Amino acid sequence: MSERLTLPVLPLREVVLFPGVSAPVGAGRPTTLRAIEAALKSDSRLIFAVAQRENVDAVSPEVLYTTGTIAKISQIQRGLGGVQLLLHGERRGAALHYRDNGRYLEAVVHEVDDMPPLNAEDPAFVGLHREARERAAELGQKSGLPEDVVRQVLEEVTDPGRLADLVAGYLEIQPAERQGLLETLSVEERLRRVLIHSSARSACSTPRSTSSRRCRKSWASVSARCSCGSR
Repeated sequence: MSERLTLPVLPLREVVLFPGVSAPVGAGRPTTLRAIEAALKSDSRLIFAVAQRENVDAVSPEVLYTTGTIAKISQIQRGLGGVQLLLHGERRGAALHYRDNGRYLEAVVHEVDDMPPLNAEDPAFVGLHREARERAAELGQKSGLPEDVVRQVLEEVTDPGRLADLVAGYLEIQPAERQGLLETLSVEERLRRVLIHSSARSACSTPRSTSSRRCRKSWASVSARCSCGSR
């Protein structure tokens, strides 16, 4: 089993963050703000970003999923009503235990590894991976990004599991469906489910849409990380 981490918890409402994906998140609840401040005081700036099962203000361990994402706080902008964060998903994580330390929720988390395909050279898996890359290119282009930026990102994202998460992060699907993708550890199954969702729904449909603006920011962030060699 991987090393256990004790991290502040960032409860997410109607949002699911994937590893390898950057996303803006707003926060204003006092306990959440204290969890963010605790993460910022650490050298790693890591926080456990996990979705709520129910959209409630009073968050308890019972309303949180156990599978979430170990995320790094890349940027923070403070305002009168709370803060705006830019989170970057680092790794999948599973909460072994949640606890209230009196100021905010924290979780004992361990990293969750992908389940690789039985045979990465199998023609069926190779075709699945290729189709997912084509879908990722379409999503990037529909978001209004230059073709060379999309190409740069896809050249860097060679791992099939990471590619599946990249596409999943930009699909316009229900939060419960996104959580299901996050919990799918089989790379082959996750690629297949991502393609089913992307074929059934239109993601980032127009360059002017809110979703498209979110996609552009996320792809640009991935591109910047690729340029500097970090993930």
